[in-house]
Amino acid sequence: MDIRTLTVKEQVLEAMRRVYSNALTTTSGGNISAMDERGHIFITPSGIDKGTLTIDDIVEVLPDGTKIGRHAPSMELPFHSNIYKACPDIKAVVHAHAPAAVAYACMNIAPDPRCARVYADALGKIVTTKYALPGSLRLGDIVMSGFKDGYRTVMMDNHGATVGAPDMAKALVKYETLDYLCRTLFHASGLGGAKMIENPIALPRTEYEIRPLPCDASKSREIVTFIKRAYKGQLVGGGWGTFALRDGEGFLFNSADVSPEDVSEKDVVKCENGCLSKKDSCAYVQLIGEIFEKNPEANAVFLSMPAAAMGFAVANKLMDARLIPESYIMLKDVVRLPYTAVADLSQIAGTLSKKTPVVVIDNECAISIGKNATKAFDRMEVLDYSARSVLLANSVAKIRPICQKEIDEIDAVFNGW
Repeated sequence: MDIRTLTVKEQVLEAMRRVYSNALTTTSGGNISAMDERGHIFITPSGIDKGTLTIDDIVEVLPDGTKIGRHAPSMELPFHSNIYKACPDIKAVVHAHAPAAVAYACMNIAPDPRCARVYADALGKIVTTKYALPGSLRLGDIVMSGFKDGYRTVMMDNHGATVGAPDMAKALVKYETLDYLCRTLFHASGLGGAKMIENPIALPRTEYEIRPLPCDASKSREIVTFIKRAYKGQLVGGGWGTFALRDGEGFLFNSADVSPEDVSEKDVVKCENGCLSKKDSCAYVQLIGEIFEKNPEANAVFLSMPAAAMGFAVANKLMDARLIPESYIMLKDVVRLPYTAVADLSQIAGTLSKKTPVVVIDNECAISIGKNATKAFDRMEVLDYSARSVLLANSVAKIRPICQKEIDEIDAVFNGW
């Protein structure tokens, strides 16, 4: 279901379905609202199972306070309505209880998004607010003050987190990204802690001409299939993660401006000879092009920021893939590049090869390549699963990696590429 095509009321229902199904809130927790052009607020109901909501359960609140619906609106209506009054640019609000975000709320600490560009771009600065009774007018005033001061991601002490955005699609991206940020920081804490980017480096960008470009329809379908699969597997988030396939003299990739859950074949973008088939905000188009150019044997590139792998990236630590035969066969020796590499795309592209098919760039992203879509996807999946395994093991004992003799045996039997 494409949330961009829904009515405001339907968007609230679909947003709660996504938040609940992605384990970002509980049956009784969280509330979501959106405001239409008339100033009518549509909000989730109070005390109704979040896993069974229907369109008839969504409550409409008129500007004069009149409530239309078969249920009472969420008890947190005061802070939703206050945010809309204080911030005309905000038309959608998501409040939920993702465990990692709640952990930060209970510590009364704002997670620092400066550990990676993807988090900083999506969330901006994050503020904490004082505790107040849920549903109270005081809480409504406290939360509203954070948004009134210009923040769009607000941590609520001993409660949860609330984000606001110009539309529901952007609000969902914010909350999902907040969850990934918090999980990434917790992962990094077990590796010595996250390193922050004090002086962000702008990725080299090319100005592309926009014109129609013919593309392979089967490859477009393949991209849509894999990016949706990656989203369900938590390898990509709502606002980031790029899957690209070589297509003739150019390549295809999923649009950065469309959530993986909403993406369709018409949203796939082609890049060829300095041209794009449609305007898109993907920051990695030039990098992907250089990777394909320097790696003629690669037909797929997957660039993303899954939470466990990003724990290593923001902690600036190498992820040793010599864990089990599968991890080494798929990943070989994962290469770690410094954050400064984002200023030199040729260095990144030149580091990737059949022998080094996975690169993790400090404070930026992970990249995998493959001879086909399945291989590139599998490598990113194995990378993040392996990172999760290491993080779990580190809490108990030191890992014993596969020794060189065992690695030599694997190399003699398995190609991996």
